Amino acid sequence: MIHLGYFSLLFALLASAWAGLGSMLGLVGRTRGLQRSAENAILASSALIMVAMGCLWYAFLTDDFRVNYVANYSSTSQPLGYKIGALWGGQSGSLLLWVAMLGMFSSVMVLQNRKKNRALMPYAVGVCAAVMSFFLILLNLVEGARPFETGPMRPDGAGLNPQLKTFWMMIHPPCLYLGYVAFTIPFAFAIGALATRRTGDIWFRTTRRWTLFAWFFLGLGILLGSYWAYVELGWGGYWAWDPVENASLMPWLVGTAFLHSVMIQEKKGMLKIWNMSLIILTFSLSIFGTFLTRSGIISSVHSFATSDIGPTFFGGLFSMASDTDGMAALRSGSMPDGWEPVLVGAIVLLLAMLASGGAALMSGKNRGPLTVMTVLVFFLSMAFLFGFLPFVVFGALTLLILRLDSLKSEGRLESVLSRESSFLFNNMILVGMAMVVLLLTMFPILSEAATGRKVTMGPGIFNLVNIPWALVLLFLTGVGPLIAWRKATAKNLKRSFIVPTLAGAWMLVLMLAIDFRAYGAALSEGFSRLTRFDVIGVFDQIQIFYPAITFALAAFVCGTVGLEYFRGTRSRMRQYGQSLPAAAGTLLWRNKRRYGGYIVHVGIVLIFIGVAGSSAYKTEQVVTMMPGQVAQIGNYEMRYDGYRLEAVDDHFGSISELTVGHNGSVIGPVEAEQRWHPNLMFPELRQSFLQAKQLQERGSDETHEAVLGLFSLIDRLQQVARREVTVPSTEVGINKSVSPFSPSRMGEDFYVIQAGLDPVSGRANFRIFINPMVNFIWIGGLVFMIGAHICVLPDSRERRRLEAAMNAEDEERAVA
Repeated sequence: MIHLGYFSLLFALLASAWAGLGSMLGLVGRTRGLQRSAENAILASSALIMVAMGCLWYAFLTDDFRVNYVANYSSTSQPLGYKIGALWGGQSGSLLLWVAMLGMFSSVMVLQNRKKNRALMPYAVGVCAAVMSFFLILLNLVEGARPFETGPMRPDGAGLNPQLKTFWMMIHPPCLYLGYVAFTIPFAFAIGALATRRTGDIWFRTTRRWTLFAWFFLGLGILLGSYWAYVELGWGGYWAWDPVENASLMPWLVGTAFLHSVMIQEKKGMLKIWNMSLIILTFSLSIFGTFLTRSGIISSVHSFATSDIGPTFFGGLFSMASDTDGMAALRSGSMPDGWEPVLVGAIVLLLAMLASGGAALMSGKNRGPLTVMTVLVFFLSMAFLFGFLPFVVFGALTLLILRLDSLKSEGRLESVLSRESSFLFNNMILVGMAMVVLLLTMFPILSEAATGRKVTMGPGIFNLVNIPWALVLLFLTGVGPLIAWRKATAKNLKRSFIVPTLAGAWMLVLMLAIDFRAYGAALSEGFSRLTRFDVIGVFDQIQIFYPAITFALAAFVCGTVGLEYFRGTRSRMRQYGQSLPAAAGTLLWRNKRRYGGYIVHVGIVLIFIGVAGSSAYKTEQVVTMMPGQVAQIGNYEMRYDGYRLEAVDDHFGSISELTVGHNGSVIGPVEAEQRWHPNLMFPELRQSFLQAKQLQERGSDETHEAVLGLFSLIDRLQQVARREVTVPSTEVGINKSVSPFSPSRMGEDFYVIQAGLDPVSGRANFRIFINPMVNFIWIGGLVFMIGAHICVLPDSRERRRLEAAMNAEDEERAVA
């Protein structure tokens, strides 16, 4: 199976390379047979990649520890589910999953467009094939990225990182990859539209569902990652502006801007250049996210180890030129580690120059295909020399510049007070936030390159810069649904916004009145600091008002969405005589994109509410307790009932048994756990752990003593080995409240972390958080999912409009 997987990836590379070359040759020679062959090569490459994935999964399931990747990310005691999920637990498997998804999406694209979009398809196939070829080159040629590298047969493997041994690991990375990879399809059609000068709205209307699909799964992946961090990492939060968190947020922000911006092009024929730039930037940031997590240039709890693939993604020649050890090795006559991309690129560039000379000597019909081959080979060499990401960015932008004459707007912005303007401001803020996040994420690397010192940016600076703009964005979310196209009149503004504005103002007054002393003190201190020109101090006081402003804007947005839906429902009831439920359902069904988008907006509002409430009003306390003691934390009482020791699966741990009460009433039990994952390469530790595990499985009373003995054994082994022989992890205890019948706790979590426990006496340290309204984040995520699903449901009217537009464009070009 190892050899089958290896050769499957090799032949997949050959097939994808032919798909790219064949599509270009078929385009130049106008040969339908070559284009069909290229499309079939995409299907073949995708099938071969799936065979390779199956082979790697088989190696995991059969504990084939000859495969280095299996030995590094699995073990005999690892549960079946984690053996399946271990495929994307490391670098090689993640890249294999990436290219497998791309092959699957490219195959669906080919099958969908067998009889339509024929002018764009050769370019779309070529782009997808080029991206597939790049990742397959990594999987076949680059050390550290090859999934089927082998070594001696080992008795056991190291197993997954304990933080990855969770249900969320099974779904979070695939969701993110679905988002990252699916953006390739709209990007490929955008390149086709630029190349053919078909820069109307056909290309993005054709790929609208692909874009929504990618945007939805990327957003879902971000939410799942936040929940994973919240329940698994044991720090009481869900977002820390970690570089890998930022890597997924940036393309989602720009993708959101693109989805809003294309509506202006569809309605008014405007922003064509902007829309092309947005989809290029979105795809580039998706590739950048892959580079960021796998290059090893950043410190992150999510990132993979340093490897040779980083330079291949971004600036291979630049990275090598800055490698002083590598330059010294080159001068001594040996090949430095990691310089293979430069060598390959130089060789391919030489071949491109020779092919150029051959093309110059040829004439007639053979010259065109060979010239295309020369250009293709030349650009591939540039990708190796300067990195894949710069190649994508500068190549796409070059094509965009060459097609500026085909991207002229058919309309113009008539008023600042219009829906077009609100969408444009929305776009500017989204892209601006993405660029700020990019700059702050990369700042440690930039500072080290410029000064030799790595300056790390903490969450505080991200919040300081982004929260004000996020609030403006929330305001625009409410403005967009009601403001008129072209130009809003004073009468229209009054009619549309009087009710939502009153709702927002009422909420703001209510929030300020609830804690007027704190807000009054902050206002007074802010004026005092302003008179002393203490700008930072003023910003510190302004931040105190952020929660109240957020809740006010949330009421405003919900008011605009509710008013819009109410007016549409009332209109249908009057016009067609429908009942309220029938009118509301029909309105939603006949306008899926519009009202599904409004539901998405409501989901975003709920997420804002959850973030504001859990950030501003969180309570934290650390207590040390003996079994039987009770601690008071705010309005909660926590009784430490006792503890137990157990050995299961691939770990042993101590579990604290707690009972939580609120305002004198018991609300339920909670368990918080510390786990230790032993290194089973130590024979004595392996034997003792397996014995304790067997006692646990039999339900023996001796389990406690057996696990207690493991703690003593570990202390002794660590003194001898002078290193850790276990990997710790935590399982937090959470008592949630999402019931509307408990208004005092609505959306609130009582969150307990067992920070330490003496296995002999039971004395334990607990870190406790009370996180108000945090569950509104996950409720908002559910509403977001519902709205996004409604947006992508089939719409016969939209399909007919698209077919009519495609026929009209073909007729217009035929006449021209």
